[in-house]
Amino acid sequence: MGINFVVVVENVLNRTQEEANREFGVVDMGEGKIIPMWKIIEFKGKSYAEWQFTPRYFKKEEFPEMWEALRKYLVRVKEFFGGKIYMDNDVVWLGLEEDGYLPYLLDDEELAPPDYEKYPELKDIKELEGLIW
Repeated sequence: MGINFVVVVENVLNRTQEEANREFGVVDMGEGKIIPMWKIIEFKGKSYAEWQFTPRYFKKEEFPEMWEALRKYLVRVKEFFGGKIYMDNDVVWLGLEEDGYLPYLLDDEELAPPDYEKYPELKDIKELEGLIW
């Protein structure tokens, strides 16, 4: 067992579970049990999507290549669902039902691409590349 990220995004565009499944996939757990990568949930009268299988937690300042791989994916997630992204780790945040509040809000600056002229090694990193699961 390790520490993993938790990620919740506002579902402003009111995507259905089927649309989220088509875009991001599902995991077949066997014996007919299918779990979506992003589960559509309701919280305090609003629609959200919660990432079900997240990578291991890391500090973005210490692992810029891993952060770039995650950041690129999160940008795509934000564009698909249309809302703000909230993120923490599963040691301090247990879930909407358990904690009753959203995790830390990522601001637009955190999701902005880095200066690729200054950090050219980050430019060709692919979504989720090099993350630990």
